[in-house]
Amino acid sequence: MDALSSEKQVVLVVSSASPLVNLDSLELRKIYLGFNVRRNGNVIRGFRNTEDKVLNGVFLQYVVAMSAKSYNKRLLSLTLRQGIPRSSEYNSIEKLQDALSERPYSVSYMWKEDAERSTKVKALRVLWYQN
Repeated sequence: MDALSSEKQVVLVVSSASPLVNLDSLELRKIYLGFNVRRNGNVIRGFRNTEDKVLNGVFLQYVVAMSAKSYNKRLLSLTLRQGIPRSSEYNSIEKLQDALSERPYSVSYMWKEDAERSTKVKALRVLWYQN
């Protein structure tokens, strides 16, 4: 039995048809901070999962390592100075899974239980877990 099975986990997810197999923490952070990360000539886009406050807190602390205020300032600055659009945000798992399915070079994060229930996404790795 998986030692982490009884713990709450957040996983990095992609479309089940995605060719992406791994992204390290630095690449993931760059994606959400507006930098271009490419695989096979395609820019990887990060989609925000805003379904609940705990998930958002995990994202801010463990993915971008910034406070909400600092992260929002960073995104606003990128938009105003360089014209870089903000990451798309989804407040429903179904809409997020549909968006990931439409873009094989996109990533997001969700609770492991949600990823396991879906045929539209696959988990690449655990981003965070709580006992």
